Amino acid sequence: MRPRPEGEAGFTLLEVLVAFVILTLVVTACLQVYSRSAEAEVRARWSERAHTLLRDRLAAFETVGLRPGQSQQGETGDGLKWSVSASQPIIGNGNAGSDRAVIWITASVTDPAGAISTSSTARWRGEVMPEDVQ
Repeated sequence: MRPRPEGEAGFTLLEVLVAFVILTLVVTACLQVYSRSAEAEVRARWSERAHTLLRDRLAAFETVGLRPGQSQQGETGDGLKWSVSASQPIIGNGNAGSDRAVIWITASVTDPAGAISTSSTARWRGEVMPEDVQ
């Protein structure tokens, strides 16, 4: 850069262009971070809704009346697809024991983006969930 005469002040065109490029890079990086944050928030909301639905489906098992080998599917108004299935655990000789009182319940929820959340529990046949403690 050439030295400036005494009365001249300001930036050269090259300095302005370099500052503009640096500003553009910083703004682009900030927008990418914001975009990723917004996507993560959407995924977290769907995940929270899916897990709430999983708990609901597992808690409602007794009222649905599924027997081992049966399943039930459905879809919520906002696009979550769910399924609940019941089975019996395998006993020592490799067969499902019809005389066993344990039922294995598996619930699965798929969100509109295709992410799958699954939860399982074992219940004694006829077990009733206790009322929520106030």
